[in-house]
Amino acid sequence: MSSFANGGFARPWWRDLPGWLLLWTLAAVALVSTGAERRSVRRMTPPERAAVFLRTSDTFRSLCESPLASDFTARCREQARFLALFPECDDACRERLLPWR
Repeated sequence: MSSFANGGFARPWWRDLPGWLLLWTLAAVALVSTGAERRSVRRMTPPERAAVFLRTSDTFRSLCESPLASDFTARCREQARFLALFPECDDACRERLLPWR
């Protein structure tokens, strides 16, 4: 039922504009941030990239594949997203990350 039927006026479109601008700004920041991490991983030399991947994978395994993993849900999701950026993350690696994506 429209607000006119209740004796009121429709909300002007411009009153919603700040909320929409904030939403689109946050989406753009998230997109740029993910792109920046991806570019950083690609710029690493293969030995550097492998070392960072192994360290992060070990941390993920000890933290997110333990009985206490549910206490670290946000951290595990972030680690899973980060690990998926690496070319070293093969099919078995991606399978391990599925519960956290």
